[in-house]
Parts: sequence; C-alpha cells; structure tokens
Amino acid sequence: MEKKFAPIIVICCLLGVGVVLIGLGIGLYKTSTELNSSRRAPVKTTNVVLIVMDAFRADRVGQVRNGVPLTPFLDSLGGEAAVFRSAVSNCTWTRPSMTSLLTSLYVDTHQVICGALIKEDPDAFNALAPEIPTISTVLKTYGYNTLAIQTNGNLFPELGFSRGFDVYRTSSGADAAQVTDLALEEWNRARTSFFLYAHYMDPHLPYEPPQHYRDMMGYAPESLSNEERAVVENFRDYYNAHCEFMTGQIPSSPFAPLSDAGKEAVKLLYDASIRYTDDHVGRLVKTIREKAPDTLFIITADHGEHFWDHEFLGHGLTLYNCELRVPLFFLGAGVPPGEYDHVVELVDVLPSVAGLLGLPREHNWQGADAFRSEDKPVYAKTKSSNPRWNTDWEMVISEGKKLVLNHKDGTAHLFTFPQDGLESEDLGKEDPTTVGRLRELLRQHHLKNLQARRAKGKQAEMDTATLEQLRNLGYMN
Repeated sequence: MEKKFAPIIVICCLLGVGVVLIGLGIGLYKTSTELNSSRRAPVKTTNVVLIVMDAFRADRVGQVRNGVPLTPFLDSLGGEAAVFRSAVSNCTWTRPSMTSLLTSLYVDTHQVICGALIKEDPDAFNALAPEIPTISTVLKTYGYNTLAIQTNGNLFPELGFSRGFDVYRTSSGADAAQVTDLALEEWNRARTSFFLYAHYMDPHLPYEPPQHYRDMMGYAPESLSNEERAVVENFRDYYNAHCEFMTGQIPSSPFAPLSDAGKEAVKLLYDASIRYTDDHVGRLVKTIREKAPDTLFIITADHGEHFWDHEFLGHGLTLYNCELRVPLFFLGAGVPPGEYDHVVELVDVLPSVAGLLGLPREHNWQGADAFRSEDKPVYAKTKSSNPRWNTDWEMVISEGKKLVLNHKDGTAHLFTFPQDGLESEDLGKEDPTTVGRLRELLRQHHLKNLQARRAKGKQAEMDTATLEQLRNLGYMN
C-alpha cells in the first residue's frame, strides 16, 4: 500500500487567521484567543518531545516473548527517567483521551465524546472546541516552534487538533519507522525552542508488524490452523463482529470463537508491533538527545487494549485495567528520576510539563503536577454518543480502591488497585461503604466538571479518506 503524507503548515497572522496548506488544498482556520495573546518569554529554554504510542498496554513494558524483550528501549530508561507505574488514561477512546492529555481537562469538561458519525447527545461533541487551550497553544505563546506528526484520523486537523501547531503533518498509513523519519525531518528544520509531538499507530488494530518482527516473536504458532490464520491476519472483521456482539448489536458473532492458538497468534502480532514501536521510539529519542540534550521527553499511550480480558476485544468499551492503564515516562532536562507508585492520570501531563519548564499553571487545568501531588482521586469516563455502541462507564480510583460503574446495565464493581491487576475479585457486595464513598466522589466530580465547562462545542465533518482510515482501524463499519 502506498504511504501518503500530507504536510500541514499553520501560519498565524496578526489578525489571528491561520492559513493551512494540506497537500495542494488550502483551508482557512481561525486561531484561538490564546494564540492572539502577546508572546511570553519562556522561563527555561528546554525543548519538549511528546511521544504517544497508540493502544499500548502498560503491562507489555518489561515483558519477554519468545526469549526477546518487548520494550528494550523503554526498559533502558529505568535509571534516568521518571517512571509512573500506576498511570491511567481518562478515557479509553483516542479522541477523548488525547483531548484530556492535551488540555488537562476531564471528559465531562471538554465534552469530546467518541461518536464518529452520529451525534445523539446534546452534551457531546466530535471535535476539540476552539475556545479550549492546548499544550501546543500554550507553548506557542512562550515562543516554541510547534511541530507534530499525526497518524490517527481521530486527531486530524478538521477535528481541531492542529490548532497551535506551526507544522502538523498527517499520514493515515505511516508505520513506526516512517513516523520517526518524518519527526526527525521536521526536527532538523525546527528552531529552538521546539515542541514536537509524534503519534505512533503500530500497536493499534489491524496489528500488521513487519515480517522481521513477526519472526522475532515466533509467529505463527505451529498449532495454528490455516483457517484460523486467515482470520488472525485479517482480524478487523472478527474484531468488529465480536465488539458488536459484546455490546448487544447482534445476537451472536458470525465467526467461530478462536482457539487458544488463534488467540495467542493475535497477541503475538500485537507484541511484535509493540517491539517495532519501541525500536523506533528509541531511535527518535536517542537521535534528538545526542544533538539537543536540553530536551524533555514524555512517552505515554492514549489507552491500552483488550485481548479477551473480561471477554472484550479492542478498546473504548470498558474501563478495565488492560485498556485503562498506560505507560508514562518523563526523561531529560530537569526530571527527577525514579519509580513513582502513586496513581496519576493523563490530565496530569500538561501541568507536569509546565512544572518542569518553570511555566505558570493555567487556571483552567484540572490535572495536577505529578511530581508535586500526593495521592488524589483519579477519574475516567468512556461513552459513545452513537447509541449502537451501548457504552457508558465511569471510574474513580481513591485510597487503593477502584470503583467502575456501568450506567448501561446499572452494575458497580469494586477492585483493589493496583494490587488486583487482573480485576478478578469484585469487592462491591462485601464493601458497600466504600462503594458509597466512591459513588459520591464521582457525583461531585461530575458537578465540578459541569461548572468548569467553557466551550461552546464543535461538530466537524470528516473527509472520505479520514473516514476510511477510521474504518480500517475498527472504529466503524
């Protein structure tokens, strides 16, 4: 398949009008009010690189498959990086999750809800509202050259995510090697100080790592039949049918359940994609550190992934640990290294970056500086504004307990966090007092989010190419 790259260059004029060049097409985008404010001098001249590895399970870090480490580069950072072992996403869909990371706002506050085609909820929007400041708009006001390599159609410019970037290059087909190549290409043209955001899609469905990495992981198992191999290597149809069955859209899946060998083969391809991503993330970080040692790196994921955990596949449909927990590393300039065990969330990334750069905290941020905060409640929400997906979950973690509410079936589940990593022991019935306390935290959290809303919301139309990429990723039929 031919890889196509579309450079998007945003130039902010004195009148606050952004001119966006997308390939050979030209579109006009309004800049935010934050970008129109007078430029402020940075407190420190530290460069910033944000690396997001899509659908990257936290429990894959440090693991070995077929005698081969899955994450040798991330493993190598242990002595010099700050590693947050109990980091969670604020949503298990890409668009709401990344909005929370980029804005330090909870889902109920920014109101970006998953629903690529249908809007049924008056409080849900499919695009980032222009009134909301982001990490790129904030850093731009401090004189940063802002650059991005974007490979997820959920975050393409028409949905508001290019705002604040001088360069926002998009590709619906770039693999990890190409993302790193593009990022280094833009970095070599950047001026100091720079902010670079690179988004890697390889661990996401359809799990198509290069052959070398398949061989490295021992794919395919000898016990895998030819019939199941065909399903595994064209997994999207099986995946979609399984998700539709689990959400009550169809009475049964048209596919026979995969055998243990078939399930293991899917996981092998995923792990091969993890290793491929780790190798090229490592190449990006090492190259930049060599020439720009005064660089702060943040390496994380937007969410994890189900592989038959609690019978689910994929992401977005639950708030179980396999898709809620994410890796989170801070590396480089000013970072106090070590392993941090307290629970943090993606809304904490932006305040933490500001703290490391010596920048003042913006008044609207809802996250905390992960290096300064004590244990605090952390929250997540996953909901689809498309009623077909039948998804509406909330979660809070506080004082070693995790409460998960499924608003669709009215159930509540209580787990010990993080000790019960597989969430195999539901304590809800034996500890109603804790359930009640955590329910009240969620109620208060929702009220605070309603009060914190500042956006009028935005609905955006996506072009045919973007919609096709989302179909290939399993977001829609």
